[in-house]
Amino acid sequence: MTRLSWQETGPETAAVVTEEGRRLADYSWSAAKNHPYFSAVRPLQHDGILTNTAPWDHRWHHGLWWSWKFLNGVLYWEDHPGYGNGSGAMGRSYVTGHTVAAEDGAVDIREELEWRPDGSSEPVLRERRSVRLHADLDGVEAWALDWDSTWTAATPVELSVTSYPEHWWGGYAGLNYRAARSMAAGETILASGDRTGREAVHSHPGTWGALLGNVDGAGTDEPNEPAFGGVALLAHPANAPLPLYVFSAADEFGFLATAPLMHSTKRLAEGETLRLRHRAVVLGSAVDHAALDRLSRHYGGEEPSTS
Repeated sequence: MTRLSWQETGPETAAVVTEEGRRLADYSWSAAKNHPYFSAVRPLQHDGILTNTAPWDHRWHHGLWWSWKFLNGVLYWEDHPGYGNGSGAMGRSYVTGHTVAAEDGAVDIREELEWRPDGSSEPVLRERRSVRLHADLDGVEAWALDWDSTWTAATPVELSVTSYPEHWWGGYAGLNYRAARSMAAGETILASGDRTGREAVHSHPGTWGALLGNVDGAGTDEPNEPAFGGVALLAHPANAPLPLYVFSAADEFGFLATAPLMHSTKRLAEGETLRLRHRAVVLGSAVDHAALDRLSRHYGGEEPSTS
């Protein structure tokens, strides 16, 4: 099993590396951006980057990250003035506590966050988040990021999105993956239930979804056998199967997210909690439905790992 470790690279930045020193991802929890995020995500098999961070079309896309859309009508998704649902109201998630422990080849990031409107010292949500980075996976050469977040409402709060299907592009908010542009070539969209392609996956609930494609910068330089990879997002069975949001490169760019609010607004009373768990699997080669179904069952504890 590949062992992972953690290297601080700045006041609020770090890198995830293997024991041989290969860099697998960068992480930022800086207040300079509206949310913590992983960027320059690479698989175990090659050096190709699977994520796109701050692209020209949506500069608030951060590679691999979590964001709500609206909290009590305030926009948390975009990160610059001129948006804000016409009201100018914008918010962000602030990291108020951050610790990291690396042991037994895994890395555990533990954070406390406050979700609050810009200019306010009063949060609407308080979050306890852990992200465990490891390579303990069932029969697939890959590494994973296990996200576990519990939000507590500091005040009555409504969590909502741009309505879908009224707006064909609406519905997004959750754990998000923005794919590298090279992956438009060979783009492959899969989901639980033996589904393939955007139309079969988008807006429908699933226990997992995956977006893969050809990858630049891998170091193999073989046009007839291009490097390949992508990310699969698995929902923990403790969550109901979640709607999946997919935007294909055929429609401009590759994007995959779980979208727990896609079909219904969520309201929390003061003091009420919401817990969601996901696993993001970083893949460096082609996989099929059976392999991803097995990864999903392993994540849910339905069968032991064979790795």
